[in-house]
Amino acid sequence: MAASEQQELEEALSDYLNEHGEKAAGVAVIVVNEDEITYLMDGYADIKRQVPVDEETIFEWGSVSKVLIWISILQLEEAGHLELDKDIATYLPRDFHSKLSFDSPVTLTHLMNHTAGYDDSYTDLMVLKPAEIASLKEVLEAADVRQVFPPGEVVAYSNYGAGLAAYVVEEVSGMDFRLYVQKHIFEPLQMTKTSIDAEQNDLPWVKEQRKNVQGYSEDLQLIQPNHYVIPLYPAGSVTGVASDLQKLLKALLSEDGAPLFRHRQTLDALLLPTLYYPGTNVPRMANGLVSLPSESGQVFGHGGNTVAFSSSFYVDRQAGTGVLVMTNMANERTFTLGIPEIVFGKPHKENPSTLEDSSKWAGIYEPARVPRHGFSKVYGLLLRSKSEQAEAHDLTMNGLRYSQTGPGMYLTGDDFSAYAIDVYSEHPVNGNMLSSAQTDMLRIPIYQHLLEWGSIALGALAALLSIVFMLFSLLRKIRIHTILLMQHVLNLLAVLNAVWIAYRTASITTYTSIHPFLTANLFYVAASWVVSGILIARMRTGRKDKREAFIGILTVMTAVVLTGNILYWEFYF
Repeated sequence: MAASEQQELEEALSDYLNEHGEKAAGVAVIVVNEDEITYLMDGYADIKRQVPVDEETIFEWGSVSKVLIWISILQLEEAGHLELDKDIATYLPRDFHSKLSFDSPVTLTHLMNHTAGYDDSYTDLMVLKPAEIASLKEVLEAADVRQVFPPGEVVAYSNYGAGLAAYVVEEVSGMDFRLYVQKHIFEPLQMTKTSIDAEQNDLPWVKEQRKNVQGYSEDLQLIQPNHYVIPLYPAGSVTGVASDLQKLLKALLSEDGAPLFRHRQTLDALLLPTLYYPGTNVPRMANGLVSLPSESGQVFGHGGNTVAFSSSFYVDRQAGTGVLVMTNMANERTFTLGIPEIVFGKPHKENPSTLEDSSKWAGIYEPARVPRHGFSKVYGLLLRSKSEQAEAHDLTMNGLRYSQTGPGMYLTGDDFSAYAIDVYSEHPVNGNMLSSAQTDMLRIPIYQHLLEWGSIALGALAALLSIVFMLFSLLRKIRIHTILLMQHVLNLLAVLNAVWIAYRTASITTYTSIHPFLTANLFYVAASWVVSGILIARMRTGRKDKREAFIGILTVMTAVVLTGNILYWEFYF
């Protein structure tokens, strides 16, 4: 890169940080341009104590940690110890309890492309001060995850799948994954201030330095607590200084692949596309690294988030350019997505000669990357998006306008380039499908969408009726029949229990910790059937006035609606 171009880039980055500095707690930016390296550090590791971000500041990598998994896989393939397209069952012990639901084999390529078919989980992602840390095998076997799609059919980003790939590394190498990474990645690169252990027990200096860093929300509010343990540690537990991650960045830009690989061809292969958007030649994945829509179209890397940290790590090997951004802020986008966009540029908007009628893609879509079993599948309702036609050839979704750049290809300038591309296609099994970088989105029939939201609305109405019934009875001092009272008390307890389960899940918890509450719902269902049966029998055999009969019918209906919701949304264990 010419000196003038380097200076322009540094000025653009400096101006960007100055412009958005008030939005940042702390941020570290390192850009590598061939032989030129740009360091930019701003803000505070701890705002209250005014501890500035510097070269000793510790950041959590989040999912950028997965880059180490994919490098390890390519190292073992280069050494001839495994094959990417071979059934992973070949490498796993016979007593391993897999989550497989289909006969088709799962390969390492599936795991790297996130096409192994696993759904997601909102429990056990992070744990606050666990009593003990389970082995990687134990964590994988206990995970509340299932294989819900045949391998190779749908893209659904999976922490479980990444962890499973790390377990293959353990089994093939005969080493604990932490030790493997230390020996084959950290030591060759002299990354002496980076820890991979879930509790940083592998490097006391990092564990101690972590105490000097706090995490903040987007509005700079302290997140407390903000230091959680990630049981599936290969997928997101790496913690270290920015300059260590820079060493990994430079290694991926090296000429000969050393010291990570024996041959340059292996490093080249790591950054070659292994998955394209459906029906296109647009790269989507490269051996677990995600494509960043850019001017060159050849940028790959990864983003990462923990409870209170965000990061990004991207490489354009052909241009010799790499960028990393690390912040102590949750779900941060201004820097982790804005800085790479400045460095790599936005994707080109083409002017196609042929445009399709965009109305064919209108509808409601849900990410494939959601829980599709158990109580947390209800969260899928909150992640659905509505695609609507804009004029004849464009679309709008989530308040963003997408311009058509070709049949099925839509590009927005209203968001960061990381989320610029949406590709629509007709899946042979799932029908209309929307593909973004890390997940496909499946079209949801309107009747299903309305029925599912309707069931939630009826559940809320049933709970309200129980509250009104009890308040009215208490205020009017009317004698309440014991059976009626029992059902409404059960209703309110079940609703409070469901709210508590949702709150605990959103607040980060383990699946085991909510087992008792899920089991309690089964007792509610059984008790409601008994009580409702008694009420129905009384209404059929006894003489009741219309008012009592009406109250009895409403009471039974509330029980039916609430038990139906519990069973449909699987709020039980």
